[in-house]
Amino acid sequence: MISRVAEHCFWMSRYLERAENTARILEVNYTLLLDFHVPTDQQWRPLLIISGIHDYAQPATADNVQNFMTWDAENPFSIVSSLAAARENARIIREVISGEMWERMNYYHLWMHSPAARELFETNRIEFYAQIRRINQLVHGICDATMAHGEPWEFFRFGKYLERTCQTARILDVKYHMLLLKAEDVGTPVDHAHWIAILMSCSGYEPFHKKPRIGAIDTGIAVAEFLIFDEQFPRSIRRCLSECLTAAAAISGDPVGKPLTDVDKKLYELATWVHGQTIQDVIKLGLHEALTIVVDGIHDVGKAIFQTYFDVSVVPAVTQKDKKPVRQTQTQTAGAQTQSQG
Repeated sequence: MISRVAEHCFWMSRYLERAENTARILEVNYTLLLDFHVPTDQQWRPLLIISGIHDYAQPATADNVQNFMTWDAENPFSIVSSLAAARENARIIREVISGEMWERMNYYHLWMHSPAARELFETNRIEFYAQIRRINQLVHGICDATMAHGEPWEFFRFGKYLERTCQTARILDVKYHMLLLKAEDVGTPVDHAHWIAILMSCSGYEPFHKKPRIGAIDTGIAVAEFLIFDEQFPRSIRRCLSECLTAAAAISGDPVGKPLTDVDKKLYELATWVHGQTIQDVIKLGLHEALTIVVDGIHDVGKAIFQTYFDVSVVPAVTQKDKKPVRQTQTQTAGAQTQSQG
């Protein structure tokens, strides 16, 4: 498999996942502010910080932030930019993905630039964001059902779960940090609503409440434990890292537990650290500090992925599937792109 195909598969998935995450947090925040009074500094600026945007020059009002995170083509983290980037990656590797997958991605890319999408955004904001969420879910379903489950599919999975890990950590970190500005707010209805919003931002509200618990436990601690450590929830940090390990092992051709490439090693180190913690360890260390370790670890894994699989100067490592490393030719590596590592 040539490096440029792997890179396009990986980033196509990440951009799709990023669009869904952005839509979800915008929708949840919009709904939360309809029901509760939230201090101005806790309303919309945290959503920019979750996406890594710290230098937004305009006032962080509802309309400004929603338009910037939805329609601004110059913002690489906006929904329209993410879907356009996902579609462009798919276009380049049309021979690898299924025809049904390309058709659906192209359809929604055109829909985003149509008057109908703008009209829905203006008239029914919640339904608009729900439609964006369904785009990613539909494309992933089509991918699993119609795409051969070989190396391109594994890179697609790898990108999805790596992006999810980072987004869950960022959402929990930023929103939790904004929650505890005043000790007297803890335990109030607004505080409880914020924790619900955190769960909904990660699609975890129903799974969280359906999971049996023994004894009384603080809501914040329970939510943090669920989003970090739950082994069954598909967006928890632990589960996403486990999925990343599986995809990385399939790509490198070696069984899980025997790291070979730098990607395997960095991912294994991060997953081992997370698996070795408990919620009490995280509280003792500090939730922000623990989640920073996760986010920084994901960035390190992303850099390792580029250097190991996408950099045109790299010679592949020896794997069980191919005992003799083969140097990539100029034809194989031509056109490889460097994507945003955000």
